[in-house]
Amino acid sequence: MLRTLFLLLISIQLFAIVAIKPREVGEKPGLSGELTGAFETRRGNTEKDNYAGSLQLQYDSNASYVVWGVLRGEYGEAGGVRNTNNLFAHLRYIENVMGSDVAAEGFAQMEQDEFKSIKDRALAGGGMRWKVLNKKRGQWGGLFIGAGAYAEYIGYSTAVDPLERNLRFNSYLAYSLPLSSEGLFTAVGYYQPKCDDVNDYYATASARIELQIYRQLYLGFSVEYAHDSKPAVGIKQDDFSQRTLFTFKF
Repeated sequence: MLRTLFLLLISIQLFAIVAIKPREVGEKPGLSGELTGAFETRRGNTEKDNYAGSLQLQYDSNASYVVWGVLRGEYGEAGGVRNTNNLFAHLRYIENVMGSDVAAEGFAQMEQDEFKSIKDRALAGGGMRWKVLNKKRGQWGGLFIGAGAYAEYIGYSTAVDPLERNLRFNSYLAYSLPLSSEGLFTAVGYYQPKCDDVNDYYATASARIELQIYRQLYLGFSVEYAHDSKPAVGIKQDDFSQRTLFTFKF
């Protein structure tokens, strides 16, 4: 089975980075991190360059809290014309408040995306997370439900889109399943409507498989779908991507 998954992963050339694995206190005590990259270069009939990278750092107290952050970016050109340019940073704090099954969360995020006309987007918020299934107690993996809210600021690069200052509800489902001692499957889905207008919402779904290929080096395959019900003028509501990733864990 692992050989089949490995062949599937390396047969697809895809780009960008997602971070969707739910973190748990005590899972990996101390300081740890992941460095992930993907790239493509084509010359001849097709002139194309695409590069993506991500750095994640995490500190696990092994007692009550875990804090982690991710910085990622992607850049691409086709025929010498830029067609991808984005940056993303996310910081999250998770603390157990009722044993290991209930946790409080706080988070902050910043991003830029030239081809979604997002000059600056910043948000901060928090909420609660409940562990519904515990992967340490059975074969079904770990399932988490999260709920909360956040304040959001969006500055667009277009002249026709006004600045936005929103308050949004935040809800999600996150799942992780060890495939073996060398592999992991993770998935997450988010629904984030405005508090005063439920017709203005974000919805995303992501899934990722990663396999160890040599010591600290992992190969991953991910798919992601994102829907923005009210994007900037001239921007499509839906985005879909599938990606192959190489990750070094330390």
